Amino acid sequence: MKKLLLTLLLTLTLAITGCANASNETNQKTNNQTPAENQEQQESQLSTTIKLTNQGDEVISEETVEFEEGESLMDVMDRNFDLTTGFGGDFIVGIDGLGSEEKSDYYWNISVNGESLMVGASDYVLEENDEVHFDYQKVE
Repeated sequence: MKKLLLTLLLTLTLAITGCANASNETNQKTNNQTPAENQEQQESQLSTTIKLTNQGDEVISEETVEFEEGESLMDVMDRNFDLTTGFGGDFIVGIDGLGSEEKSDYYWNISVNGESLMVGASDYVLEENDEVHFDYQKVE
């Protein structure tokens, strides 16, 4: 009985030690980035402010989101909000449950840095510190 108990204890100790070494190797691989690689990764992260309003008055949300160079507004919006799209996925018709399916005479007007966006969200490539404003408006 003592021999069996000793064998089980030894097996358990070896199993725990083996798992700990595998975990340490994985951590070493992920932490072996050079400072230059870490800085490069941080530099590739850009940020922008996205503001959602209802008819220009009521602020629904305003948040700063991160993105990588070359990402489209659509990609960033899709990652950070619950979107409903139309026209083949190129046009945002709903954000976080508020959309033109509810009211056919409303739409999301998009402006960037105070100017109306003249292309779709999937065609606009975000730039550092862009101020993006989505306003839920009534068609007049």
